[in-house]
Amino acid sequence: MTLHGAGSYYFSVRGAKDQAIFHSVLEYGYGVEILAGIKQTRLLAYVFDEHQMQFVMQCDRDWTEVMDDIQIAFDDMHERCWHKRRQLLSDQGIVLLVDERAYLTDLIMQLHRWPETSRRVSDASLYPWSSDRHYRALTPPAWLDVEPMLNLLCNSRHNRAQRYDSVMQQPHNKTLDLQHGSHPTYQALARDEFISRFMKKQALSQAARSNDDLQRLFNDACQLVAERFDVSVEHMTNPINRRHFHRLMPVVVWLLRERGAHLDDITRLVGEDESRLRLWLRNLPADHPASLLNKLLALWSPQPPAAARPAAADKLDSATADNPPETAADALLTSGSG
Repeated sequence: MTLHGAGSYYFSVRGAKDQAIFHSVLEYGYGVEILAGIKQTRLLAYVFDEHQMQFVMQCDRDWTEVMDDIQIAFDDMHERCWHKRRQLLSDQGIVLLVDERAYLTDLIMQLHRWPETSRRVSDASLYPWSSDRHYRALTPPAWLDVEPMLNLLCNSRHNRAQRYDSVMQQPHNKTLDLQHGSHPTYQALARDEFISRFMKKQALSQAARSNDDLQRLFNDACQLVAERFDVSVEHMTNPINRRHFHRLMPVVVWLLRERGAHLDDITRLVGEDESRLRLWLRNLPADHPASLLNKLLALWSPQPPAAARPAAADKLDSATADNPPETAADALLTSGSG
């Protein structure tokens, strides 16, 4: 069983239809930049070859959302490099939740040794597309978070690069199962007590957002998109109107994801299955320019429940009720005109 939610994860991703991910040296560099720049994540380690990427990330949101962003970014990168758009990364992969205290050190060591154990190089330090060299550096780059692993490996903050290098030179007898993990029930490198704490935390997080909150977010997102594209909400949200529904509802889904809504909840609100929503999100950059999406995101400010709104907001609503702005953009301009 796969686990979901914020946490540290190991990812193994291959190219779509068993094709290569990287076709040039430049693309390897772009791939590192993409992983280092995914929002609400911290890149801990990585190792690439032509057909596969393995990496470890600390994620402040569900890994499915992170993976969607990575897939879209790699598709965009391929289009910029080769002027052709296609799905670059496979939808199938391996994702393991990582119990950092128990497994992070061995996991990163195993990834860094992978080019050597797979006989690509004679020594791991010689492989260019791995984070190993940054762990050996006296001043690692800011975009790679080496602290969690090195803090576990070393008792002191001094000479950590030398300590890492010496451990890498030692024989490595412990090999982790990066296909299934170490737990008998869940896809995870984790102890039972860690899984128990993780699931309790996720249950509390899910309970914090009520169905009413999600419905309100959905309604507000639909209203904003309908106003922007000059259609009615009823027309846009009805699947019978295929052209508008399949063109505009992906924007609504994207807005909800930007607010942290889970795909399971969005499927219920939109009435489409998860695979369709993923396809929508993947194709969104081809259907709508980034400038438009960023503008919509800047304009979107869902109203809080009436009980939670301050009295001043109610007075402002009554004062403007006779002359409401025509669009969300007009509302923003009106609020900033003073």
